[in-house]
Amino acid sequence: MELILIRHGTTQGNLEKRFVGTLDLPLIPQGEALARRVGTTLPRVEHIYTSPLSRCRRTAELLWPGVESTAIPQLRESDFGPFEGKNHEELKDDPLYQAWIGQSGTRLNFAAMPVGESAEQVVARMSRGLELLTADARRRGFQQVGVVSHGGSLMGLLSKYGRPERSYYGWMCPNCGGFRVSVDPDTLELTVLEEYGG
Repeated sequence: MELILIRHGTTQGNLEKRFVGTLDLPLIPQGEALARRVGTTLPRVEHIYTSPLSRCRRTAELLWPGVESTAIPQLRESDFGPFEGKNHEELKDDPLYQAWIGQSGTRLNFAAMPVGESAEQVVARMSRGLELLTADARRRGFQQVGVVSHGGSLMGLLSKYGRPERSYYGWMCPNCGGFRVSVDPDTLELTVLEEYGG
């Protein structure tokens, strides 16, 4: 079975470099336009599995118009706790944030984030979501499905199951970017067949 793993389209929070996890922000017009444009380049799918957040559900509708979708709660983005909705400028004087960025250098280490959901919790949750969608797709006889989720969640999932192996940040993709992968239903390994730039 093949999965087309795609990050949702652009939100205002993305443009402002905010920590947007559990906040249910909509796509902005340019995010909708991007999804429409990218949708014409993607393979057809028989079904779509999405995060329950509106930015993912709307992206799925625009990428694959008319294709039925199922929301899976486990595919949602990380919970950033008190950092939710804020950006670097708003957090720069927060002692907890200062301690985090001070120990991580130039690139934020989400595995060591001191608030919200831990990286291990995100990977465990996303793993359960992958199990659920794979089992459902197999039961229904689907050979190729779309999965629309979030950047951080997809990075965590692929850092565990993606093949060939990459570091966490090696799986970063832009809005409406992602990967076509084959999934091994027994091990959940995701072998990359194609990469999309968004």
